[in-house]
Amino acid sequence: MPAWSISAIFAGVFIAAHYLTLRAASGRIGDALGAVVLEGAATLGLLVLLVARVGAAGATTTPGLVWSGVSGLCISGATTLLFFSLRSGGPVSATGPIVLGGGVTLAALAAPLFFAEAFTLRRGFGIALGFAAIVVLATERR
Repeated sequence: MPAWSISAIFAGVFIAAHYLTLRAASGRIGDALGAVVLEGAATLGLLVLLVARVGAAGATTTPGLVWSGVSGLCISGATTLLFFSLRSGGPVSATGPIVLGGGVTLAALAAPLFFAEAFTLRRGFGIALGFAAIVVLATERR
């Protein structure tokens, strides 16, 4: 198992906790305010990590700052829409995988175009499975 996969697995655990706690909050707070509280708590947690110098390796560049800011705006939009989806009755067991799986599937599709990553048959199969999973979950009837 590659060294990076251990942190990716633990990140998945945090994402699962994120979706479950987000579901617990939805319907109990406005969508935009919920996103602000969520992002504020995330910012506080990241500031603690920054002060503790956890993950501080690497140079900081202007493009790095700009792209990080754009990424943050994307997360803000996604979080607000996720609050709305859950408040509107979306089950976390389908909504979470659609949002996260959809993002991962689209990123895997776009990465070869933007970052010259290899597009292999295996990756294409994984993307097709991702799209199929989204369709299955999005069309589920109660």
